[in-house]
Order: sequence, then C-alpha cells, then structure tokens
Amino acid sequence: MASTRSRRITARFRYYSPSLPNFMRPGIPNVPATLWIERAGIISVAAEVNRLGLIWREQPSPDVGIDGQIEMVDDQGRATGRIVAVQVKSGASYLLRSSEDDWLFSPDEKHRFYWEVFPVPVLLMLHSPLDGLTYWVDARQSLRSSKLRDSRPIAVPRTNVLQRASASDLFYTAGGGGRDFLGIPDVLKLLCATSTHSRSFPISYFDLFANGLTNNANSVYYGMDLVMEVVEARLPEGENWITFGSDEHDFLFGYLRLLVEQHLADVDISNCLVDWHEREKQPTTIAPLTSRGRELVRLIYERQRKFEQAGRLEVPEYLGVAQEDFVRMAFRSAHYSRIPLIAAFQELVLEDMGYGAT
Repeated sequence: MASTRSRRITARFRYYSPSLPNFMRPGIPNVPATLWIERAGIISVAAEVNRLGLIWREQPSPDVGIDGQIEMVDDQGRATGRIVAVQVKSGASYLLRSSEDDWLFSPDEKHRFYWEVFPVPVLLMLHSPLDGLTYWVDARQSLRSSKLRDSRPIAVPRTNVLQRASASDLFYTAGGGGRDFLGIPDVLKLLCATSTHSRSFPISYFDLFANGLTNNANSVYYGMDLVMEVVEARLPEGENWITFGSDEHDFLFGYLRLLVEQHLADVDISNCLVDWHEREKQPTTIAPLTSRGRELVRLIYERQRKFEQAGRLEVPEYLGVAQEDFVRMAFRSAHYSRIPLIAAFQELVLEDMGYGAT
C-alpha cells in the first residue's frame, strides 16, 4: 500500500511540474507575446509625460480607442484641468507605411468617427520598440481637417518625436501651454496692454473682447468684420491707410489663444486652427463665456462705475463699456435669389422622399 501511495504522489508531482509544457498545466493562462510590445509603448509614453512634469492617467476601463489622458501642469506646479487624450500603438507593424515626411496610419471607421467627435484633442502615438522613439500627432485635428477625405490615412510627422517634445507642443491644439491662470484684474490689465501700437492698425485685445460681447454679454464674437469695424473707427485723424500683414494676422490669432489659455471663453480652438493653418484666414466664431469670462465682464462694470464716480470717464446714456451688440448674417443682394432656390431644392428632396408638395 505504501509503495502505491508513493507512486501516486510522484505522479501528481510530475503532472504539475513547472518543467512540463504549458498545455499540460490546466488553468494557467498563456501571456501573448504582443503584451510586452503594447506595454512598452504605454510605459514609454508615461515616462516621457513624467519627464515633462505633466500628469499621466492610464485608462483603467476597457480600451475603446483611448489609452490614457495627459493633464497640463502650469509653471507653478498646479494642475490646470486642461486635458488631451492619448491612443498608443506600439510595434514595428505600425511604422511600415510611410511617405517622405510622415508615417501613415489608417484607423478603422469606428475610431475615425470616435476620435473626430471626442471632446478633447486625441494624440495618436506610434511607438517603435526598435529605437524607443514615439511619433505623435493630434488625430482629432487631422480628422477634422478639410484635407483629409474619407478613408485616407492620418499622417504622423517624422519630426513629431515625443522624446523631443515640450508640454506646449502636446497642448498646442488644446489651446495653450503651461502659462499661469492670471487673476481677473491682471487679465484686464493684460487685455488693455496688449496692443498693436500701430497708427495704421490700431487695435488691442481689450477692443476685441469688449466690442465682441453679444448674447446679453454672455458670449463673445470674433471675426474679421469685427476687426475691421474697430480698426476703421480707431484710425487717427489724417491716417487714411490700413496696414494688414503677417504680423497683424499673428497678433489677432493670439487673441483667440489668450481667450483659451486664460479660460475666458469656450472657443472651439480645434476648428479655429483648421481655418488658421489650412485655409490661411482668420476664423469666425461665437463662444460662450466661462465663469472667468463673466467675472471679467462684472469687473469691467465695476471699474466703469468707479471711473464715472471719480469724474474720469464720461459715459453716454444707455451705453456701457461691457455691453452686448447683435450678430446677424449680412445678406448680399445675390443671396435673396438663393432663398427661392433653397426652397425649390427642399421641395425636390421631400418629393423624392414621398412627401409630395408642402
């Protein structure tokens, strides 16, 4: 009996021996070889984000196209709440297709749509385990681009290397870098002090903000029509020419970036960047003010009253510095001919749908 029991114990020991192949060990899962490659990309991204002094949050829930988030930290070490999402693709297979300047990545249709409508920028990162470099681009910005059609691949520039990037590079399409949030009184000073100081193009950021208020001063409008109205009204006597070049363009777009950086208005900076970089024109936009933007409006009211009471500012009746104006479509004469054309087109669509005449 003893020898039989001994043989059974030995048999059981051999059955579970770690020297035996995995398929002979029930209940022990295999680790796929791709896991180490995937984790190499995530770990590399996390390390670089840490190097930049930013916050990395890996996505703990099932991956549906986003692997993690990066939060901006300002120069004072404060978390700003400004976030970009990240999708990491790790492995040599993702770096097989390329053009002279870019790696080419083709997402599936569900991810194309998901990234395009995502509420914050989505940084697509392609990690090469061979040299340890990670290449990146804002996939959401690329998908919103007028140059990217249908199923064309996303171009990831070879020059966009995460290991050489700065925090402001990563957050460019989110509207800013690590500039501190200023107190609202300091924001007012900054808006007033930031000016072209030009006789032939006289305008400041405060001009743009105060003259652009609309919707009961709860939103701010921006467009070249607003810019030219203010510039023409502020031209000094005897100045008959308006100078407008690249410096003025950069100055004006800087105003939109400031609204975003100081969280004064919810500007859709992503679409503004499409106009700025691809169409090479100033955007037209209406953005709701944030709580900080509304606080700025209240401060302007208060400062106006103080200046009036001190006899330093004369304010005509029914007017104010921070006061809304109306925004409307400016129809050209040809547009009125389009109205019946639009109506006729609509009727044909309804007819083809089986609705008949309305």
